[in-house]
Amino acid sequence: MQLKLFTTPKSARLKKKAGRPAVHARHQAWDLWSQPSEPEHEMALMFLDIRNFTPLTGQFRPAEVVHLIGRLLSTFQRLVRAHHGRIIETTGDGFYAAFGFDREIGAAVDDAVHAGAAIMRQLEVLNSSYDQVLGRKIEVGIGIHAGKVAMGKIHLNGMEHLLVMGHAVNIAARLQTATKALNNNFLISSDVFELLSHRPSNSTPAVVSLKGVSDGMQVRMIGEQYGELVLSP
Repeated sequence: MQLKLFTTPKSARLKKKAGRPAVHARHQAWDLWSQPSEPEHEMALMFLDIRNFTPLTGQFRPAEVVHLIGRLLSTFQRLVRAHHGRIIETTGDGFYAAFGFDREIGAAVDDAVHAGAAIMRQLEVLNSSYDQVLGRKIEVGIGIHAGKVAMGKIHLNGMEHLLVMGHAVNIAARLQTATKALNNNFLISSDVFELLSHRPSNSTPAVVSLKGVSDGMQVRMIGEQYGELVLSP
């Protein structure tokens, strides 16, 4: 079956029938399932979310909130890049990054976990100046998983945009969400833990139920507990 992604607009067909010059339209029949595709890659995927950031939007002026988010994400992006990663998408108060574009999966996993640890350390430095201004510390949740993904590119607003998609991406996102349920700000899957060249000595095993995963998933908690504000309803 072919999907007609580009067809002649109805207005152009009407003009042609009326004897006027037809508007030039691009015609292309695209068989979605026979298009050449990039080979799948094994990558490490990181999701990060700034916890309980919404209350700040009511506490400070929008410009101040944007400035704070901008500084945080710029700092986090620098650390991701320093560890051979790339931020694929931002979500306002978080992001999704991939590691392993030009490195083997073992090195990619090391890079992702080291980048997460560097973010946590830098956040402590930032909190030393933000704590008095905000009245609380900024906390984040990080989830990391590894697996096969597919990559592609699309154009948005005249710019090329990289897509990295796959079930492994979904799991990484859900691990980040599970940091709150497990009261630990840094979770990695057991797959990631086994691939690490140097495994954290402070890791604690746990099992978490994730949407889309039939059985309980084995994870490792390698972070710290959240403050009371993060865990409050």
